[in-house]
Amino acid sequence: MKLLVLAAVLAVATAAPSRSYAAPTYAPKVYQILKQEAELRDDQSYDSHFETENGIYASESGRPVEGYGDDEESYDVNGQFSYTGDDGVVYKVVYVANGNGFQPQGAHLPTPVPTEYPTPEASDDDDDEEEERYEAPEEEDDDDEAPAGYLYQPQYERVIVGYRPRYQ
Repeated sequence: MKLLVLAAVLAVATAAPSRSYAAPTYAPKVYQILKQEAELRDDQSYDSHFETENGIYASESGRPVEGYGDDEESYDVNGQFSYTGDDGVVYKVVYVANGNGFQPQGAHLPTPVPTEYPTPEASDDDDDEEEERYEAPEEEDDDDEAPAGYLYQPQYERVIVGYRPRYQ
């Protein structure tokens, strides 16, 4: 019997596929830089641009300006970049970055929807009217006076389990 079990195990082992798979290797494509220049001048202004073999192009120029704080410096920057998307379309963005923030422009970028109608202004006329307030009904004179500051006190009645409030 042991011989039969051993033979069955050997038969299964030899019948199993003996494929060995090598793990795929992924090496990112490294594109060459065709042109790259950068210039930093004595007044701290700069110009830079580069271009790669896959069609990416970027250029930027900036100049220092008074900052947003007391002793901070900031830059006014103008630039552009372009690249070819997976769909084969060349996308181009032109931008300005200054005290008003980053302002990109491009044909593919969404633009805010213009409003046709002005936003209505809220009027303050309703504030002058007094709001109606709820007042509890007047209580009959009971032996149990409500403490000062309470307008309306519920009375409790005994039920089988616990207490249930009873309002007059």
